[in-house]
Amino acid sequence: MVSLVESMILRYGTPVPLPNLSFTVLDTETTGFIPRTNRVIEFASARIEEEKIVDRFEQLIAIPKNDVPPVIQVLTRIRPEALTGKPTFEECKTTIFEHIGEDTLIVGQNVSFDIKMLKGEGMDLSERLWIDTSMLASLVFPELASYSLSYVSTVLKINHEPVHRAMGDVVATLELLEKCWDRILELPQDKLDELRDAFSKSSAGYKLLARALPKKSIKKNQPTWLVQPATCNLQPAPPMKEKNHASYTAGEVTLLTDTLNPQTLHTIIENAATNDGTTWIAVKNLENTLRRLSPLPKNVRVLHPPFLLLDPPAAMRLAAQESLTGDEATVLTKIRWYNPRAQGDIPIHGEERAVWNGKLAATDTSDVYLEQFKNLPAAVLLDQRQLLRFLSDPTHEAHGAMQPGMRMFIDDASILEDTATKAYGWSVSLDGLRAAAEGNPDLVSFTDLLQIWIEKIRSFQDLRYIVKTDLEAKEAKALRERIPMVNTSETPILLQRIFENIDSILNPENLQGRITWIEQRQNGSQYLESVLERVGTMLQMSLYKTYPTTLLLPAGPEEEFREILPPGTTAIRSPAILEKKTIPMIFPEAVSLESIMSNPPPGKTVVLVGSRKTIEDAFVRHTEALEEKHVTLICQSLSGGQERMQAEFTAAKMPALWLLTPWTYEGVELPAGTVDNLTIFSLPFDHPDHPVLSRRAMHYRDAFGEYSLPRLKARLFRILRTFTRHATENAKVQVCDDRLRTKKYGKEVRSYLEQYGADTGEEVKVEQMKLL
Repeated sequence: MVSLVESMILRYGTPVPLPNLSFTVLDTETTGFIPRTNRVIEFASARIEEEKIVDRFEQLIAIPKNDVPPVIQVLTRIRPEALTGKPTFEECKTTIFEHIGEDTLIVGQNVSFDIKMLKGEGMDLSERLWIDTSMLASLVFPELASYSLSYVSTVLKINHEPVHRAMGDVVATLELLEKCWDRILELPQDKLDELRDAFSKSSAGYKLLARALPKKSIKKNQPTWLVQPATCNLQPAPPMKEKNHASYTAGEVTLLTDTLNPQTLHTIIENAATNDGTTWIAVKNLENTLRRLSPLPKNVRVLHPPFLLLDPPAAMRLAAQESLTGDEATVLTKIRWYNPRAQGDIPIHGEERAVWNGKLAATDTSDVYLEQFKNLPAAVLLDQRQLLRFLSDPTHEAHGAMQPGMRMFIDDASILEDTATKAYGWSVSLDGLRAAAEGNPDLVSFTDLLQIWIEKIRSFQDLRYIVKTDLEAKEAKALRERIPMVNTSETPILLQRIFENIDSILNPENLQGRITWIEQRQNGSQYLESVLERVGTMLQMSLYKTYPTTLLLPAGPEEEFREILPPGTTAIRSPAILEKKTIPMIFPEAVSLESIMSNPPPGKTVVLVGSRKTIEDAFVRHTEALEEKHVTLICQSLSGGQERMQAEFTAAKMPALWLLTPWTYEGVELPAGTVDNLTIFSLPFDHPDHPVLSRRAMHYRDAFGEYSLPRLKARLFRILRTFTRHATENAKVQVCDDRLRTKKYGKEVRSYLEQYGADTGEEVKVEQMKLL
């Protein structure tokens, strides 16, 4: 038996005590994410008793033909030849079980994944006690931008070598548990008691941890980390080129020309806050906008959408439950510790979002939501979907706050078609419904029947349009007939809204003029969706003809925005309010993805490519060579979710490369001054099989020229604007898609981009060099 200090190489700081428990930290390396389809190729564990490691074990595991996918070989450095002569899982299962221990608490980072993969190999640990260090970290390290093991190890200076190997992950997970326990010991008595109360009602592993918590705290003051860090202050808004004193008339739509100037929205908000009357300013993503612009001027009200607000009665119901899932226990603790008003006020993580959406979120009839509409100030900042949704519903309580003469301002209106599509749609997440049904046998039964119907209809298709015969079948009718039985006056309002959407989607009379489908996404989550086939008429009737409206749109003729400016719309183009901003931009012919990967530019570079397959190929071909050059490589789908990639790219040492698709980059949020280079290898056209856009395109005589091409231009503008928010002072853009030269539309697209580009003279130099 060796001590923890003697057995683990801890590079930074002094190890701290662990909870007085016997537990085993374990980790697996696998060929993928699907149990039974993908296989476990490495297992490692460390068993701890009385704060000492009493057992360490690691084992490579042979699989049929030792068929390790190239991506996994690069991630783990486990080659097929390394598995030659190793035991199969069945051959070493007994040994692995002995090292885990018969009754030992299991600890792991996202440990539910390892448990599922081991079950796929025939070792069922699903009834064992377990705790997840990623969830503990999200409780006590609220300041972190991600809870991936690699990011946490970097920021907290945790030993994590070898990365992406089972024993390396075990070492890092154990040290992360130590750091989490250290922070738990900093809790004052009231916070400690709140943690104990929630965990004592949770799953068996967390109950065991609750009993290990100290009875009395020696801390009297609240630790500084329990206070969420304040967002940065805004610099004063630049003055508008000319104060606009024009009168606004309902029925007229002002098209305010957008530029790449990142101060535009800030300027609009500050000026609206000093105007007479009330201006409603609708943004695409309210959470990102608040992170980027907060704190706001005093005379601005943030009107959160109901799904982001915490409904206090719902929180009380959750606290009153006799038992809690692990995710319910951690999110309840965060609510008690941080006293949030909105979801962004707590470090929500993982499946806690399903708990929030299914059990905690407010609805459009909740008091906490309606209170926002009282005594409105000069400026109201809200989400586009929220505004469109309640304007289209004449029964919505918000209409009591709407007065004649109020002005509507739509920021980022080039995306309005997409947000209106969602706002006027019905959507049901099976994960959200199942989370809301937790603990109610009737609701669980209904959810099971709905999922059975979905599986029958979609017949293994990831996307299946719903037709009238589907909804006239007896199974669909039976589901609709059952809704009133489970959706009663006692049903929480949030769940009532879910059932209303299900009922609307399952009603065959609602198919006319709508696009309705079942979708299974890459992570296995299933959705029922129904949207309007065209959104322009609804925008016209509920918004343009009722309120003076300004749309912030990039330069271009009205015809390019006909989905949001249907016939009969009176539109007036207005010049930009701030000076135009340009970016150094070149269109080189000689630059390829291969050349970028082989010779990365200095600084941090975002590389936009057309498919995940391209990203995967580049990852396999170049990761090891880049590591030898000390270049950080982050790849979409291979480096975790968006929040994790953002966090790791921000924290990465230079040089760094981030490969992702243009559609993903459009929604990325990074600190200002982060990115030095943006390289675009693929023009971001919409996918031709998109369930909604492919249907809308049928309404155009020239679907490509009249619909697809304008949408491409709008997305390119948004990508450039996103880049200006992240860019360093000397940042530059290079666009390397050959279609700019080889396709008929290429000249038009290049001309569109060039209006935002500053001439660097570099292309001239390149052409001169070709002549030498």
